[in-house]
Amino acid sequence: MMASWAKQVQHELAGRGLAVASIPGKGRGLVAARSFFPGEVIISQEPYASTPNKISAGSSCDHCFSSSSLKKCSVCRVAWYCSSACQKKEWKLHQLECQAMAALTEDRKKMLTPTICLMVRLVIKRKLQNEKAIPSSGIDNYYPVDALESRILSSWYL
Repeated sequence: MMASWAKQVQHELAGRGLAVASIPGKGRGLVAARSFFPGEVIISQEPYASTPNKISAGSSCDHCFSSSSLKKCSVCRVAWYCSSACQKKEWKLHQLECQAMAALTEDRKKMLTPTICLMVRLVIKRKLQNEKAIPSSGIDNYYPVDALESRILSSWYL
């Protein structure tokens, strides 16, 4: 399975004109596999998961980080959105998060850190991808983390 994941990543990178290569004295790195024009975007990708930091919580959209026309989620009262379009784009992920947040007391909601919110979003996104409720790509495949985790656990029991 690891080999197929590596091939999938190599295929994704090749389509973008990039490759993974061993660089003497430096280790593995991402290199250009073709010529690029000055100013050409080489790689741009949405983050696997994101959340506003504590400073901007309540002052930026949970989806696009815009700071205009913000409205709180009417159910959990934790997430903020600048438009119904951003709220709809985020809904598959926020729906599960929203249920959990809505059950928290106001004191507990105040204790939520950006790190906790990000971890919740990571777990929810992985769950939805495993259930095929949302798509995943070769780039955001979670298999390497699972493989690393299982190797670490097996080394503890040796």
